[in-house]
Amino acid sequence: MNNLQKGQIFWAKDYENHKHPIVFLKAEDDEKFLACILSKTNTNGNKPMLETHFLNKKEDGTNYSIKFKNSHLVHTKVLIKEYAWLKRLRPDGMLTEAGLDFIDANLENVVPQYLSIDIKTASEKK
Repeated sequence: MNNLQKGQIFWAKDYENHKHPIVFLKAEDDEKFLACILSKTNTNGNKPMLETHFLNKKEDGTNYSIKFKNSHLVHTKVLIKEYAWLKRLRPDGMLTEAGLDFIDANLENVVPQYLSIDIKTASEKK
């Protein structure tokens, strides 16, 4: 159904409740996919990323809206998301091969989880 590629970065349709971009990892089926979260904060052991992990420009030469900006990988979560969660099916950012290698190395043993609630709300309740 969707021709998304590993390493593409997306915003949520509901940005108000989902302020962190996610990275597409792989399709699960026609309705769901695996993704990881990017953050700007160095909390809870989030892994700092490098500028070389992100592409700045699309193939057509225009700029991606999501680029390196003190970016960190939330290495403790791989989420099962529904395609309907995405703002659109065109990526807002893209990782380089080095970025993909970084994510693969840091998510190696993480078990995917389905969250139907806002992550920020869930973490604030702890």
